[in-house]
Amino acid sequence: MKLRRVCLSLCLIALATAPAARAADELNAALRRLDVAAQKFKAAEADIVWDNVQTEPIEDKDTQLGNAVFERKGGQLSVALHIKSDNGRPYAKEIVYTGGSLSFYEPRQKSMNVYKAGGNRAEFETLLTLGFGGSGRELEKNWVITLGGPEMVNGTSVTRLDLVPRDEALKKNVVKVQLWLDLDRGVAVKQMFYSPDGNYREVTYRNLHLNGSVAPDAFQIKTAPGTVIQNH
Repeated sequence: MKLRRVCLSLCLIALATAPAARAADELNAALRRLDVAAQKFKAAEADIVWDNVQTEPIEDKDTQLGNAVFERKGGQLSVALHIKSDNGRPYAKEIVYTGGSLSFYEPRQKSMNVYKAGGNRAEFETLLTLGFGGSGRELEKNWVITLGGPEMVNGTSVTRLDLVPRDEALKKNVVKVQLWLDLDRGVAVKQMFYSPDGNYREVTYRNLHLNGSVAPDAFQIKTAPGTVIQNH
């Protein structure tokens, strides 16, 4: 009787741990596919839908449309976001990260703010490489990862990963990130960034083109005469 109880207990433990072990294996397989894709990644271009969603105190959503360019060259990451409309109205805005500097340019206001990443460079690039050139090992280093499972986004079969920052300083700005990844190409087709106040940013990428040629001036902002530039 005692032996039977022991055998039953062992069977129950095995049944309880099997799903967790399977999930760990599936997560590891997904991350290793990202490692392979990262070695091939050079550049990406896509159209973007960028939703800023406020949940408190009043629900509100701001939708911006534009396109994005990513390039990894010589171990350096560059990103350019070209916003063309805001809530259906024409509105130009440029956001460029390159060489450790983040620039925000608003032509209508004739103003550009430039922020040196400095000691925050690792934090900047941890967020910017999510789904575009970042490897699975980089994800493991910077995030606690949970496998969300297979889903469909805009007709593309994807795998969702839920990420929580390991860095306490980063948690002050971002408490959670969700990535919907096309593992065959190693890129994100959707991202969601959650802030501590409950608000979130959702970015969807469409018409993705990988490893094409990038214009030499893709990460240079051409300001209009009279633009006020503030360095921070």
